[in-house]
Amino acid sequence: MASRRDELNAYNFARKRTVAAFLKPLPNGSVESAPRPVRALVPTIVLSVLIVVGFGGCGLLKPAAPQGWNAPGEKVIVGDKSTTRYVVLKSKEKGPDGKAKTLLHPVLNLSSARLLLDPSKFEVVKVKESILDGGDAPPQGPTIGIPYAPDRLPDSKDAGAKKTWASCERPASSEGGRIQQSTFVFKDGDEHLGKLTAGGKGKVGKRSSLFVQDPKGDDYLVDDRGVAHPLDATAARDQLGDRATPEERERMNGLLRGILFGQKGEPQKVSEEWMDTLIKSELPIFFPPVPGAGETADTEGVPQEHRKVGRIVEGDGAYFVVLKDGVANVSPFVAKLLLQGEVGELAYPGQAPEPAVLPLASIEAEEPEFMGKLPTGQEVVWPEEQTQQANNAHEEDGKRVVCSVYHGGNQKIAGQELSVPEMTTWAGTGNPAPIVDGSGSTYVSPGSGLLYREVTGKAKDSGSLFLVTDTGLRYSVRVNNDSSEKAGNAEKDQNQAQIRLGYGDLAQPLAIPRVWSRLLSAGPSLNTADAKQPQGS
Repeated sequence: MASRRDELNAYNFARKRTVAAFLKPLPNGSVESAPRPVRALVPTIVLSVLIVVGFGGCGLLKPAAPQGWNAPGEKVIVGDKSTTRYVVLKSKEKGPDGKAKTLLHPVLNLSSARLLLDPSKFEVVKVKESILDGGDAPPQGPTIGIPYAPDRLPDSKDAGAKKTWASCERPASSEGGRIQQSTFVFKDGDEHLGKLTAGGKGKVGKRSSLFVQDPKGDDYLVDDRGVAHPLDATAARDQLGDRATPEERERMNGLLRGILFGQKGEPQKVSEEWMDTLIKSELPIFFPPVPGAGETADTEGVPQEHRKVGRIVEGDGAYFVVLKDGVANVSPFVAKLLLQGEVGELAYPGQAPEPAVLPLASIEAEEPEFMGKLPTGQEVVWPEEQTQQANNAHEEDGKRVVCSVYHGGNQKIAGQELSVPEMTTWAGTGNPAPIVDGSGSTYVSPGSGLLYREVTGKAKDSGSLFLVTDTGLRYSVRVNNDSSEKAGNAEKDQNQAQIRLGYGDLAQPLAIPRVWSRLLSAGPSLNTADAKQPQGS
């Protein structure tokens, strides 16, 4: 008969065999090789504890709402699902504790939000919608902000950097239609900027020019420096009292146009706004008079056979004109006017006027440069080189788009800034950059912009402050006190709008001439008072 020990051993053996069949169901498995349940259970329990602790730690490290998210006047709050933006502001109403209530306001755009927040604590935070809708969030107030204010602002570095501006026009698509005008503001690095600045891609060079006509019917030669020269062939005669008849003036102006732009050259009609962007020359282009043209010259500066007043000689690429009492250096541009104008007819009777090519050593220039300055001392700023017309608006596939290009500052000579804007000109078959439908007629480099002061004349420190963004609009930025604080804090609140928008480090915004600024359409004013205004549903 089995003892109690034998029965216990048999029971334990049967239990192990049953467990082994579940854990290691192999035909040749033994009871001893089966894993023990406790050995598998303990790691499972430890792993479960670690997972629970891990999720708990993750919740601590990444809470549903950042700490201090509801502090008034500090953060732009973005709902995690709707992406609606909010700001928390103090209300004029007071709570039971006597303190001002705080409200959670939906805000129309980022620039409005920035105008309402402390710039030193500004931050964008994402908060779960459940937190915003929960009882711990401030009560929701009305939607506030400035309608149509920019939602994307350039960073401070970009907003303070020079930009290249271009005002471009193409002829009207039909007779009597409006000229098509476009404005461009390029940042450095814009892929389209190279069209305006690189040679051979439409940029007007020293040997080319634009031929345009303003709304009054006056013709102009516009050179590569952006200088608009009026054309008035008989201006010098008129000044000397030998006034030409209307018929003679028309004939001489036609001759001048033919010399400068060819017999088929026609001016392109442009707007007054486009003309205003150029540097206007007070001195028109005319046929320079040479006293005594055709007479024998009393000079030894050239060989005997060339001593006739008004003759042009060339030596080593330089041009000279023979005068009554000497020889003077002359620019290629003026030399062409002398040869093909009235002076050439008198100096070369019965023959085609051509410059005589001589060894430079045989020419002795005794006089100052001819037409370098007028007798009054006024400097002549005509082109130096002979030019050809760059634009041909009357050809369907020609260069019908003309642009005046402003490089965002003034010219410099030997490091000294002049009071003359740095300009170039351009002509092409199309605009230098595509204009997107719905953006009006303005292109600003994507993500870029400029904070600038609109100036007139030479004043740089006075004028209205504007911000242009890639919306293509210019937004007035209020300079004086625009907060709701008392008048005694006016000095403190100076430039607060600029500072709140993130441009506090731009102490001297760039100065942009008014004629260029006004090419941009105006957007709303950016100021704190307007940003606080509730909007209708």
